Amino acid sequence: MKHIAVVDGVEYEFEWPADMTLLDAMLAVDIPAHYSCMEGHCGTSQLTLSGGPSHMLANEVLGKFEVAQESQVLACQAIRDGEGPYRAVYE
Repeated sequence: MKHIAVVDGVEYEFEWPADMTLLDAMLAVDIPAHYSCMEGHCGTSQLTLSGGPSHMLANEVLGKFEVAQESQVLACQAIRDGEGPYRAVYE
């Protein structure tokens, strides 16, 4: 299933294997995703994720409200828990 990423206003389609982080899936097809530390510490990969449930492997940046109410995730830590299609938007 194809998922959508919007980076700097440009829309990209990509595959997101269930065992891969969102960031790794985007980088695997050369989507110019925003990131820095890749460990959940800096917040550079923060984006809005919609389309289904997900969880993060680590999160030292986002508050509970941002995650639960604003659908914010760290792409470097996000693993999908559903089929989607998912839409990831850097704001």
